[in-house]
Amino acid sequence: VKNGKPAPDIYLEAAKRLGVHPSECLVFEDALHGAQSGKSAGCRVVAVPDPRIEKQLFSSVADEIIGDMWQFSGSRWGIPLEMAELDR
Repeated sequence: VKNGKPAPDIYLEAAKRLGVHPSECLVFEDALHGAQSGKSAGCRVVAVPDPRIEKQLFSSVADEIIGDMWQFSGSRWGIPLEMAELDR
């Protein structure tokens, strides 16, 4: 891709290669620039912030903010996956 994050290029290219519209993509990001990139591309964004970053910074760009991947519940997104139910 030509431009790096926070430009949307990487997510637009990923959606193109998958053959789907960006709005059908769910982005997981731990960095604010990455979350901004996904949102700018038109994707849905789940922020999993680095513990050193204030979670509130993601509130304007993330559709959901979780503390770690074990908190992810796919039911909100129509995905049959509940991370909390998996064996660690």
